[in-house]
Amino acid sequence: MINLIRNITALAAIALVASACSTMNKGECINADWNTIGYGDGTNGHPASRLSQHRSACAEHGVKPNLNAYTDGRNKGLNQYCIPSRGYYKGLAGSGYNGVCTNHNEKAYLEAHGYGYNVYKQQKVLDGLKSDLRGQEHLINNLENQLNFNERRITSGKLTKLKTYKLLQENKKLTADITNAEASLGPISHDINQQSLHIADLKANKVF
Repeated sequence: MINLIRNITALAAIALVASACSTMNKGECINADWNTIGYGDGTNGHPASRLSQHRSACAEHGVKPNLNAYTDGRNKGLNQYCIPSRGYYKGLAGSGYNGVCTNHNEKAYLEAHGYGYNVYKQQKVLDGLKSDLRGQEHLINNLENQLNFNERRITSGKLTKLKTYKLLQENKKLTADITNAEASLGPISHDINQQSLHIADLKANKVF
């Protein structure tokens, strides 16, 4: 019985995966307008291998794609996809290039994509600087909490002279660490402002 349950579970999982990977259902296959489907795939930047996925999805329903209609539609769709502005925003989002624009204004698309990807990388630098700033602020907060905690212990009058001396020495170091951490905030904030201006300048001067 356990083996039967396991087999049923495995088959269900396989069916679920196959369904998730299927690009079209039965109704879509039977009523397919392959020119429109090709156009949609083209405007979404899907590679030519997308047709093979459609073919596999529709094979079990006895439907074969119309290659000529699909290809014609996809080419028209790629003419809409492979434009500089799309390339720029794809690069800006950190998306790679899958080679679909080879015969569709590829040079201009790639130039815009590269420009957008550079802005994306500059944004990553800015994100890193902001993370550094938050880290230093968090460090300062922790150091100040420890310093205040030590001071309360020192003024409680419950410690030995040796323990009091050790905490006083520790507080000297904590104070120095706080001073150093606070001194780093200005330069990091300056770098953040400069990087933000640089990114804004890149975005403002794009020609796509």
